[in-house]
Amino acid sequence: MNVSILFGLGNPGERYRNTRHNLGLEALEVFARRHSLTWRRGGDHHLLARCELAGREITILRSLTYMNDSGRALEDYGRVDPSALLVLCDDMSLPLGRLRIRPGGGSGGHLGLESVIMTLGTERFARMRLGIGAPPARIDWSEFVLMPFLEEERKDAARLSESAADALERVIDEGLDRAMQEYNRKPLE
Repeated sequence: MNVSILFGLGNPGERYRNTRHNLGLEALEVFARRHSLTWRRGGDHHLLARCELAGREITILRSLTYMNDSGRALEDYGRVDPSALLVLCDDMSLPLGRLRIRPGGGSGGHLGLESVIMTLGTERFARMRLGIGAPPARIDWSEFVLMPFLEEERKDAARLSESAADALERVIDEGLDRAMQEYNRKPLE
């Protein structure tokens, strides 16, 4: 699996900035800043940036759709080889600060991933899930993912975005397996 397309899921607009559901986009932003990338309009439903890393062109896609319609941004981009794709998204089943990279799998109930799966017609694409923790009692998950991080969580969320950008570098430089070995077990430092 030679990843060459990074796709961050989230919701568009200032209202959703720094919310739990946008953690995948935030990590992609960190990666883009590290490489001094400039976003440009790629179509009606996505922004893109490109750079050369590890001797190949890497495309970074940022969805302009709402999370549950993320697949539309991929359709807007054009034909995507699932084996070249890595999707970044939030995950309530992981504690805040943990990340998990997988070469494929189901949506786990994540509606953004479900939309991507429906668009591609396969679950066989890499994903990086970024832990946001489970919602507290009496808070519905659909409200929880749209909430900003609490003051005491912001530092961990920022460190997770940095760690995710590090992991993306490893995926591109050394491959998915090497990144999984290093980052799937690595606690937040």
